[in-house]
Amino acid sequence: MKNYFDIDGPFMRAMRDLMYLVVLNLLTLLCCVPVVTSGAALAAMHYVMMQMVEGTEGHIARTFFKQFKANLRNATPIALIYIAAGVLLFFEFKAANQAGSNEKVIIVCIYALIFILLSLFVWVFPLTAKFVYSTSGAFHNALYLAVSKLPRTIAMDAITIIVPMLLVNVPQLWPLAVFVGISLPSYLCVLIYFPVFKKIIKEKEGDDEGDN
Repeated sequence: MKNYFDIDGPFMRAMRDLMYLVVLNLLTLLCCVPVVTSGAALAAMHYVMMQMVEGTEGHIARTFFKQFKANLRNATPIALIYIAAGVLLFFEFKAANQAGSNEKVIIVCIYALIFILLSLFVWVFPLTAKFVYSTSGAFHNALYLAVSKLPRTIAMDAITIIVPMLLVNVPQLWPLAVFVGISLPSYLCVLIYFPVFKKIIKEKEGDDEGDN
């Protein structure tokens, strides 16, 4: 029991991680205020969370802002694509509600597109945070992982939808929505996708050694 409450014990580690999630949530919210920078904010958040999972995190805020700046170039185009897609789907959904007999078909197609975009979303920003890709390369690899790791993709999709919905729709959980509404579901997703990333990194290192 004594070891449980040691500075490096499970309880203290959990409390430290919770504090980090609160800090990351607030930093991410702050950097998402200019909507076009939301991609860099999400990439920076995922980068720090991957360090947390590895146990190599340093100064949380300093690392976040360093990665935020580093990802502005690569993550911003991805964010702009999602913003444009979101606006387009909103107006399509609004138009579908005013349509005639084809309304249900259109709405089903919209939900299918939302599923595809969400399935890419849960992979593309973590990939951008961890690896260097062009915009098309990031989406290509996100699509490959979304399909090849479909059970993980579905689990992350569910977490990304259900956790925020619970936090927003249950009044007792509203404080949690403010403090960990973004970071908590993202951290749960990190626990799911990071083993895949570790395998990719190991394979890349093996290829590099083979080339040498």
